[in-house]
Amino acid sequence: MSWNWEDEARHFGVTRDGLLNSGAQPFSHARTLVYRSSDGTQQDWSGEALHALARRVAHVLVLAGIGPGDRVAGLLGRSPLSYAVPLAVWRLGALYVPLFAGFRSEALRVRLTDAGVAAVVTDPANRPSLAEAQAQLHELTVLVTGLGSQSAISAISAGHAARADGDLDLDALLAAAPEHHAVHPTHHSDPATVMYTSGTTGLPKGCILPHHAAFVLQPFLRHCMAVTPEDALFSTADTGWSFGLFTTGVAPFSAGCSRLFLEGGYDAAGWWQAMRDNGTTHLASAPTGFRQLAAAGAEAFGPDGPPRNLRAATSAGEPLDAEVMRWWQETLGVTIHDAYGLTELGMVIGNRRDPGAPPPVPGSMGTPLPGFEIALLDDSGNAVAGPGEGRLAIRDSGWLLGNGYWGRQAEWDARLQDGWWVTEDVARRDDAGRYWYQSRADDVIVTAGYNVGPFEIEAVLLEHPLVADAAVVGVPDPRKGQVIEAHVVLAAGPPGSAAAPLSGEALTAELKRWVGERIGWHAAPRHVTVHASLPRTESGKVKRRELRSQP
Repeated sequence: MSWNWEDEARHFGVTRDGLLNSGAQPFSHARTLVYRSSDGTQQDWSGEALHALARRVAHVLVLAGIGPGDRVAGLLGRSPLSYAVPLAVWRLGALYVPLFAGFRSEALRVRLTDAGVAAVVTDPANRPSLAEAQAQLHELTVLVTGLGSQSAISAISAGHAARADGDLDLDALLAAAPEHHAVHPTHHSDPATVMYTSGTTGLPKGCILPHHAAFVLQPFLRHCMAVTPEDALFSTADTGWSFGLFTTGVAPFSAGCSRLFLEGGYDAAGWWQAMRDNGTTHLASAPTGFRQLAAAGAEAFGPDGPPRNLRAATSAGEPLDAEVMRWWQETLGVTIHDAYGLTELGMVIGNRRDPGAPPPVPGSMGTPLPGFEIALLDDSGNAVAGPGEGRLAIRDSGWLLGNGYWGRQAEWDARLQDGWWVTEDVARRDDAGRYWYQSRADDVIVTAGYNVGPFEIEAVLLEHPLVADAAVVGVPDPRKGQVIEAHVVLAAGPPGSAAAPLSGEALTAELKRWVGERIGWHAAPRHVTVHASLPRTESGKVKRRELRSQP
């Protein structure tokens, strides 16, 4: 199926001069965002209402000194501001830095420092973690929503508020703010977002996503998800990640689709109820979400039964197992369409919903989506012809989701080989041209849909006084795909000390707490194994394969 990027770009709104600002992309649906609070109350936001809020946020940011090129982070629980803030930042020609609300102080410090963030928008639930990180940061402008009082501030002067703690009361400022209608002229390839991904050989990398991010996801929306303005989409993804912010957020908004957005985390009964109440037709989630709902069983539907309008489901983020697909098909009559993508690339492989497309084969990621050319490369970098296995590579057409790493462009350029962007993922292609995920060539751990880099966890573990050496790996888990397993060498106690070091469950609990409080509970190890020494190569690299193979 042909796809002409230039023609599609004109249709999407990219001018002949290449201009596009993603903060001004129109959202036409009367219920663009359906926000449901944890107490069950709902707010329906039209596309225009969401943009109006974004224009007021933009006015406040301008008063706070934010301008083109500045970096503004969002550390927010799920609320309409999770979308309004990035829209405001993009309108100003500034760069948005999404931060997962599950991050703790060290994870925040690393990302805020690396991106050189000038301002952070946050809420009371996340403010303590930010405060811990601030002790080691340059000066930040902090805007807080949900403080409960609008009497503390009437204006901003020189980037500071009248509050004693120095924070800006965002709600008070928004109440008095006019809408900032100016849109900074940006080229579609100009940087708009710094989305941090995990790696194995260093600190998390900030992937630069340009203003055309929502546009390059259109092949996925049209041919894999196949959502239309008549669809009501529910996505479990958080806006701290690209799948929540772009793939099931701004991109379907721009296609005229409605999205149900729930406050809080996993709640099987609550999710089913929300889908029933809102006539959800399409569910999108990482495989963990589908596994959790399947594990809860049909009894979680409650007396009203499953959502009657639910007809489609799409999975991405990690391999989807056949047993979960079978439960969904047998219990709800819904076939989950799996797909593959990366923050750097967008969604490039998927099981299509085009008329006449074959049904998904459990376990397969699908076939290349229109607009993307896929290859498998062997260990020598040569293309694998026909069926076979190799490292996934995607032709760089100029329309990938990302176009660089913040401050680490050499690492991005190293991924490019003769016009192909080479991933760390190994896949198999069968006789029918379907792709099957095999493994990661690097050691990023995919747990519950989150990509977690072992280096970041190991660095935090090594700060613990009990730990002399550490390595982490992912091990299979039936519900989360993988869980994190820590392998540690304990430090010797002080000379003459009679205190025995922690061991067994006590050690696991302590290191889990240590990592959870500093990075986030999604990154906390579920298992801890103590070693006399860790297996390493002559150059000092941990032999993770040996650790993963240990019983």
